Amino acid sequence: RIKTQVHLHIIYRRYEMQLTPMFAYQGGKTKLAKKIYDTITTNHGKDITFVDVCCGGGSISIEFINNGLHPENIHMFDAGAIGAFWQQVSEGTFDLEYFEYLISQIPKDLSKIKNFMEDLSNIEYSYVGEVTQEYLLLQASSFGGKQIYDQGNKFGNTSFRSYWLPTETSSRRSPVNPMMPMPSTLLKRVIDVVNEMQCIKATHLLAENIDFSKIKTDKDLVVYIDPPYKGTTGYKDTIDLQLVIGNAVKCGATVYVSEYYNLSDDFVILSETSKGGISGTRKGDMVEYLSVIK
Repeated sequence: RIKTQVHLHIIYRRYEMQLTPMFAYQGGKTKLAKKIYDTITTNHGKDITFVDVCCGGGSISIEFINNGLHPENIHMFDAGAIGAFWQQVSEGTFDLEYFEYLISQIPKDLSKIKNFMEDLSNIEYSYVGEVTQEYLLLQASSFGGKQIYDQGNKFGNTSFRSYWLPTETSSRRSPVNPMMPMPSTLLKRVIDVVNEMQCIKATHLLAENIDFSKIKTDKDLVVYIDPPYKGTTGYKDTIDLQLVIGNAVKCGATVYVSEYYNLSDDFVILSETSKGGISGTRKGDMVEYLSVIK
């Protein structure tokens, strides 16, 4: 197929449009976005240059946009398949027409969606940017929101949700859908993101290769990093976190890092959750920190 370039001419509706992250994304910060936003803007005000490293599903950048930061003041970086999507949004080259076509091909019979996604996941490519539309469907259908990997010419970590209906004896009474969100909602969210976030500056790039010195600004330069957390599983790659932090600090940035441990004496606690064993015995707490490094 030949992809056409879609030019979307919009007026940025800062106070009218509230964007919603497209889907649940492993390690995503949708539930913590407001607390992260509040912490950063308390320290720097709302008029900043914001750099979102390992941006994933974009929850933090979206939170800034929903609170009035113009997308032109946002730089997004991600080395995963979703990074190719964000770069296409910023370039105005994401093919919405083809994405709508793919949405229309999803079976109306919910029990058949899993098989449709399994077949779709076998697509081969020379660069993941050729299949960003397919990727979005696969990620929205991923079991547990796990990250769908770009393996260079084929997707990996592909396991998908089944449609499930409660039985008479089920404790859960509502169905489990094979996509989260379902196709029509996903389409609306993607259209909104593509239309409203065109002015971002996004690059499909390894975090270690970011040249922060090229980000010219007369505002506070704030870098937020959401790396694959140390000791967790499910991510394809790790990053040299200290290298990335050092590169940003050398360019005058204040760096904020989410992790399960604090990287400096200046931090806030984002969340605390209890871990439990199979027997239900409490095993300890997981504390999520937002560390500040200057």
